[in-house]
Amino acid sequence: MNARDAILATVKAGRRPEPAPARYALPGWTTDAVAQFAARAQATAADVHEIANVDDAPEAIWSILVKKNAARSVHIPEVSEANALPWQRAPGLSVMRERPSGSDSAVSFANYGIAETGTLVFCSGERSPSSWHYLPGLEFVVLRRALILPRLENVIDTLAERGAIPATVNLVTGPSRTADIEQTIERGAHGPRELCILIAG
Repeated sequence: MNARDAILATVKAGRRPEPAPARYALPGWTTDAVAQFAARAQATAADVHEIANVDDAPEAIWSILVKKNAARSVHIPEVSEANALPWQRAPGLSVMRERPSGSDSAVSFANYGIAETGTLVFCSGERSPSSWHYLPGLEFVVLRRALILPRLENVIDTLAERGAIPATVNLVTGPSRTADIEQTIERGAHGPRELCILIAG
């Protein structure tokens, strides 16, 4: 053993083992996650509706557009799972495939909801292009009740357990808004001016 190896061996022998980092323990969650999510989302100016099941989304969207006196059309990417919804149950509602503009409505599915903050979680993937969440003036988001988790940490743990962390995770809390211009709230600065969430059983 040369002098260098001897020194390194002495240093290594004198080092204390590093303790495993303590895992932060979240306090228990006792609140109804769906009710908490809905309340928090509404507090951020999102429009929240509960529907019996996912297949009721087309009729609910049609009804909301009629009440808003908005164009009876929605934009959906060709790869989105929203294409599998029974749109024939909403006659007179047109489904468009091209990218929406700020005056259009679009439909998407959220991967998760965060009850603590009323936040929607969108994971990028083959069937969910991230750019669509920034384009429409009104976005309808279908969120399954079972995918509403208590906290962001629960979402991160779930993604880690699946072993497939997406390239992009967008967290959306309420409609897009900013107060950068003369400290006046402006909606639609970086995304939809209106956000309508359909919580489906």
